[in-house]
Order: sequence, then structure tokens, then C-alpha cells
Amino acid sequence: MRKRGEVRRPTPPTTELLAPAGSLDAFFAALENGADAVYCGLQEFSARAKAKNFSLAETARMSAFAHQEGRRLYVTLNTLLKESELPRMIEILAALEEMEADGIIIQDPGLWRLARRHFPGLPLHASTQMTIHNGAGVKMLEEMGFSRAVLARELSLAEIGQIRRQSSIELEHFVHGALCFSVSGQCFFSSAISGMSGNRGRCAQPCRRRYRLQEQPGYHFSTSDLCALELLPQLIEAGVISFKIEGRMKSAEYVARVVAAYRLVLDAPANGRKQALQEAAEQLELSFGRQPTKGFLSGFLPTSLGDSSRQGALGRRLGEVTTLRSGRVGLAVAERVHVGDRIRIQPQNDQVGSGFTVREIMLDGKKVKAARAGDFVQIPIPPKAGFFKSGDAVFKVGGKIAFLLSPEACREKLAQVEIEPSPPTRLEELARRREQALADLTANPEPEKPLPPPAAQAAPAGPGFTVRGRGLADLALLAEPQVDRLELPLSPENLTALPKAEARLGRGRERLIWEIPPLLFGEEWGEYRRAIQILTGRGYLNFRVGNLGHLPLFAGLSGVKLLGSFRCYTMNHQAALAWQELGLSELTINLEDDRENIKALLRRPLPLPLTVTVYGPLPIMLSRIPIKVRPGAVLRSDQESGYRIHAAHGLTEVTAEEDISLSGLLGQIKALGCTSLLADLSHCGAGSAKGRQVLAALAADQPLPETTLFNYSRGLT
Repeated sequence: MRKRGEVRRPTPPTTELLAPAGSLDAFFAALENGADAVYCGLQEFSARAKAKNFSLAETARMSAFAHQEGRRLYVTLNTLLKESELPRMIEILAALEEMEADGIIIQDPGLWRLARRHFPGLPLHASTQMTIHNGAGVKMLEEMGFSRAVLARELSLAEIGQIRRQSSIELEHFVHGALCFSVSGQCFFSSAISGMSGNRGRCAQPCRRRYRLQEQPGYHFSTSDLCALELLPQLIEAGVISFKIEGRMKSAEYVARVVAAYRLVLDAPANGRKQALQEAAEQLELSFGRQPTKGFLSGFLPTSLGDSSRQGALGRRLGEVTTLRSGRVGLAVAERVHVGDRIRIQPQNDQVGSGFTVREIMLDGKKVKAARAGDFVQIPIPPKAGFFKSGDAVFKVGGKIAFLLSPEACREKLAQVEIEPSPPTRLEELARRREQALADLTANPEPEKPLPPPAAQAAPAGPGFTVRGRGLADLALLAEPQVDRLELPLSPENLTALPKAEARLGRGRERLIWEIPPLLFGEEWGEYRRAIQILTGRGYLNFRVGNLGHLPLFAGLSGVKLLGSFRCYTMNHQAALAWQELGLSELTINLEDDRENIKALLRRPLPLPLTVTVYGPLPIMLSRIPIKVRPGAVLRSDQESGYRIHAAHGLTEVTAEEDISLSGLLGQIKALGCTSLLADLSHCGAGSAKGRQVLAALAADQPLPETTLFNYSRGLT
């Protein structure tokens, strides 16, 4: 065991079974059943804000207990930070370094900058929310000082193997639990319907709800649960060292059962693996997940990943509510149900359901401990469980007890943990660093020298008005007096048509921006590297990027100017400085941000301009999962909100039926200090009737009908 206050140089584990802990009993359940490490969230800045989570005092004791047991504790801080939240984050970082957390799992580039500059004793793990999906992205993380990358869940074993060969940092991958339809970090669905951002840990799970294609209902965005139990040897061979179980919203019983199953298989000798897999599968049968799938790991899209005919609720269907009397639901159960089981009642409209533990079962007017399949039972509903109706579905989501310690016993056990005090000199050093970090928040920024490989030139103070078009026909916009720059997608179609269009472009190359596709899997990255070399050779130097993996595309190319898209999340000035240090010379504020945070951000003296998107499609999700509908089809919710499906270059993009428009508020936005505006007309074409209507409204600063302000006025939580 290391000495208190000793600088860590952790030895990378050969293999690590990493378990979730959203509650204290889940923490102990994970360790007692063989987890090598546990990840947990604080009561602030956790991507699972609805989990119970932990105070700093509890986390310090959990860290001490884990270390006494020879295990590791990682703390999730994987949300995007508003400007006003930075001081509190500094206090948390100081506390986590003092307690010697084994790593922090982060998404926000501003948090990376703060931790790297002021709290170097904290190992940095890149959350899957950072959308690291290729070798270039992992290589960037390594250069930035991260010790681990949590890879995107959309990768095959072959793609993981390719990534491993390009970097030496630790690779972590999810092996079990819920999957998102969207690539992690690329989802605005919850934010769009409620202002509660999944990127800030407040996902309302709209993907699990029912949507209509014309009049046919289905669960088009609801995925199966990942189970990679059989693929552990292949994952090890591909280079993964940490096997992550999803589930900070799950019970201690679930955590105990799943951890035990994976521990059994990981520890089995080669000649006993078949038996271990059989026993582990029997354990997992009692964890009551959705239909299992191997996801993308097998290298092709399995039919089991999603099925629109299957409800998105978790667990095995027990029946449906037949009667509601005296605070009890009555139903005929499809399988055995026992006192102590957990059930979930799901409304017919597939809004959020409620789960609770069965405390009593009435059968033929008598209390019983258990009922058999076919029995009609009555089960009391807890007062806070919610409102239900006849016909609502009932699911069994938890079975017989797998972990015996009660929450009260777990709290008593944690209270007995002794924490060795830090040496006074270490406390003084941490206090100085904390005060310096707080002071830096109010000082004029002095960014460090940009990291290689990209070289960026200084950006102009006010880029003015940029229009994002669709194709080379939109080059005519450069003749419009109100348009300062034109942005086009770097697509094979545009690249092929470019030589014939260059005569019309004239000397306008410096006003043209090429946008890199947001995701580049496998061999695509090399293809775009070659395309960029061609463009820079022809004098095009402005490029819009949206992912860390994009930056090495420009290695060794001089004079290029890199602009960040809204996917380079910038919600605080530390994030802006981080991107500037990484080579960007202009940034776009997060699309889901609100007026108050934009105001606070624009008030900061920054060395690069920030752009506000004033018109464009509202992105909902970006996925590698195809939806079997015609291109352009609209899926409609029970609230009549529409979501349009687009498919191109192996990706599915979902956008809202209503576009974002801040037209009518441009004077207000400029008064906040914004000198750079962007209108995205790529979905309709700048020369179309709609495109001309939008440009005219923006020129007059007049509101546009049938559009949304997104979170600008209502706020973002």
C-alpha cells in the first residue's frame, strides 16, 4: 500500500473488472463480488445525476476502503460545465487529489485544462462522452496527458485492435449494460424535449419512448442491452485492459450478480471456461436486463441491437394492470413473483415508469410470500410510486437477493473506515494550488503554447456572418454583401465537383471553410487525411473540426486555420482556452447553451472569437445504428413532436422537425458581445426558397415561424 501523499505512478493493470456504484450498498456489492475497481459519481457533475451518488466525505472513505482492499476508485466528473460552476469544480478537484482518487473520468476540455495545470496528481480518464472512436483520437489523448481512454461503444473488435496499435495508454470498454442509440456525447434528445441535458447528466431517456411512423407505433430508438461475456478473451487480445459494467442507476443486487458473473469468466482457466460461461449466463438471467446483444463488437450490426416492435422498458414482462383498488394493483402474473422482488410499472404512453420492491402479495384475500405463474395477485403501491392506469405494463426487474447488507449496514461499515491524515506540507501545497487555480479564473488568460500537431494562425477579432451551405452551387453566396464566409461539408461529392467550380470561386478561397464529418471510423480517417492534403495544396486553409481525432489530420500542414464546430463543446472559458491550446483559432458555442451562460462566457477576455449559431437544424442524435425507414421519414412522439431521419456515409442523423432560430434576437446577442454569427442552411440549401427566407429574416432581424429557441430563453439544466 502506498504512503499517504506519495505521488502516484500507477502500474497499469493487466485486466480490470470495473463496476458501477450509484449507491453505497452497490459499492460494497461490487467489491464483495470481485470488482477490481469501482467508479462512482459525486452529488454534482455526474453523468448520472439521478443516481444517489456521494458526498466528498463519503467518497474519501470509499477511496480509503478500496485502497485497503487493494482496489481502485474512479470518480466520474463527465459533464459539461457552465461558467459559474468552475469555482466549485476547483474545490472538488483539490478534495479528490487530497483523498488520492485513482482517476477522474471527464468530458469537458475545460476540466482537462484545470486538472492538468493545477492538480497533476489526478490521473485523467477520457469519458466515452468525449466520443473517442479512432486511433487519432486516442493518440491525441496520450499527448494531452490522459492515462486512459474509455472508447466509444460503436467499435468492432478489429477497430479496437487498430486503435491499440497506435497508442500505449490504457483502453477501457463497456462490456455489459444499457446502450444508447446515439453515439455518446452526440445526443441532444433530452435537452431538446426538456432543457435537461444528457451531456450534463440529466438524461430523461426519451429514446426509450414510443414513436409513430405515420400511424404505426414503435420503439425505434430503444436498443438492447450489451452483453460481451463471451467476448472477453477477444477483447483482451484486442488490447482492452478495463472491462466496464454500466449501471450507476442499478440496484446493489444487480451489481452483485453481474460482477460475480464476469469475475467467474475472467478467472476461469481455459479448460473450465465453457462451464464458467454457462454458470455466469445463469447468473445474468436473474439480472433482468433487456434482450442481450454483442453490439458492434462482432464487426457487423446484429439484428438483436434494436427492434422497433419491442418495448424499451427494462426487465421481463410480468403482466399488465387489471385492477386498481385501495392503493393496490391487481394483475395475473406471467411468472413466479416473490416478496422482495423489484417490479416496474410502465404507462401505456411509454413515459417514465416507476419501480419499487414488492413488500406484500395478496392472493385470494390472503398474504402470501410468493405467487405462481397464472395467479391473480394484488400488490400495494408505495405512496410515491406515481399514478397508474388499467392496461399499464408491469415488468419484473429484480429477483432473489444477491447482496445481503442493508443500506444502513453499509453506512455503518463505511463509518468505521479510518482515513490517514495527509501530512501538513501536502495540505499546504494543495491549498496553494487550489488558491492559484481560483485566482486564474479571474485573471486575463495566458494560454500555453499549443500542443502539436496542428499549427494555427491567429484569428481575426470578428469573423462576422458565416453561412453553412450544402454544395458548390452555394458558392454564389460569397457575392452576397451580408455573407462574410461560406462553409461547405467536405464530402466526396463536393471534392469531386470542386475543380469545375473553382473558376467561379476566384480569390474567395480564404472565405471558404471545409467542414470535416463529425465521426471518422477506421479507414475513413486516412481517406480524409488525403483529401485535406489535396485541398491545402490547392490553397484552401480553413477547416471546421468537431472531434479530438480530427486534429492530427492536419499534422505537418502549415498555415491551416482550424475552427471548432458546436461539437467541440465550449460552455466555459477554460474549455475555450483548452481548445486554443490544442490549435483551434475560433470556436462555436454549444448549441444547447442558454442566454445566461452565453452572456457569462462572452464577458470573458479570450484570445479567440466565439460564434453563436443563429439558425440551423436542431440535432437530436448521431448514430451508427440504421433505422429501417425511408430517407427523410418523420417519427412522431405522443406529444406530436416530429423527428426526421437522415442516413449518409454509414451514419444515421436524427434532427427535430423544427429548426433552431434566434432571428429577432440578433441585436440582443450582439449586445452580449458576440461578433460572429453562423446560419446553417445545409439541410435546405442556401439558394432554396426556404434558404432565401431565412437569410432575409436574419438580415432584418425578424422572427421566423415554426422554429424553436431551443434552450436559449428557457435555460439549460
